[in-house]
Amino acid sequence: MTPVNIRVEQFNPGTFVSPGKGSFFLEFCPPGNGENLGIPVLLASGRSSGKTLVALAGVHGDELEGVQAIHEVFDTLDPDTMRGKVLAVPVANLPAYRACSRTSPIDGLNLARTFPGKSDGTITERVAFYLSEIIIPGADFFIDLHTAGLTYLLPPMVGYDASDTAEGRISKDAAMQLGMPVMWGHPKVSPGRSLCVATQRRIPWLYVEAPSGGRVSQDHLTLYINGLQNLLKHLQIIPGVPERRTAKYHLIGSGDLDRTTAVNTAGFFVPRVELLERVEASMVIGIVRDIFGETIEEVTTVGGGYVGMLRAIPQVNPGDSVCLIVDAVQDRSGA
Repeated sequence: MTPVNIRVEQFNPGTFVSPGKGSFFLEFCPPGNGENLGIPVLLASGRSSGKTLVALAGVHGDELEGVQAIHEVFDTLDPDTMRGKVLAVPVANLPAYRACSRTSPIDGLNLARTFPGKSDGTITERVAFYLSEIIIPGADFFIDLHTAGLTYLLPPMVGYDASDTAEGRISKDAAMQLGMPVMWGHPKVSPGRSLCVATQRRIPWLYVEAPSGGRVSQDHLTLYINGLQNLLKHLQIIPGVPERRTAKYHLIGSGDLDRTTAVNTAGFFVPRVELLERVEASMVIGIVRDIFGETIEEVTTVGGGYVGMLRAIPQVNPGDSVCLIVDAVQDRSGA
């Protein structure tokens, strides 16, 4: 497929002729920058009518399994046997992707905290705006493919909408089909995320995470590819039955990595716990050492729960997040 360059304001997925596959580069020009930047889009439309799955990856530039998973799955789609559409953005944040960075090297913003963005804002704000106004609204179901990036460690997991709404029930049902080892339900989602756009438009959503960052783990890539294929089967976009695997852990609570246990001193962080370990309130979950190896801080939990996130990079500065304790958990749960 030869990509078609098109102004982002002119792109309308509804005008794509069915059946078929195409690739598009949606261009926009940031203020004061002569280089055209934009959003790469893959679109597959089936011979029969059906639901539309919208998938994003590369919201953070150092999270790469989702990028390759979209490429691999899109390559297998056959419009003659599909029902509905797949609209995928394999690299949502091109500046951060090119720099292999969580944030944009141009304006310093984190795209995952910038939605719904601004039409006349910085580069990141514009990307968020066009994704919010043109891409995500076309979905019957939305999925955002993340990994922990270079800074954090997260278990291979699928996050779902745990709100008491019709969309929440659809989201949880879909999460059970993905086949991830961990399900993590969120009754609320903090502002700025792509998921907030989906929630406001009453579009059921999921997101996925894995421990790796800045590289592609073949084991985690397989989970992502299988998960996407299971979701497409669950939505009846492609033929087949999802290969359902019961999650080993079912977490409930905040997934906000900005609201975590943080250190107070600069140094070298050494964790004393592992991902998904059960911890008690006031337990030491790690220490900070100085350059001579002396312990200068003990990091303790406020409440008990399960370890949902750990810091991957040992070097820390005051205020850096090092651990997230999940509010509640059920073992061996798929329900």
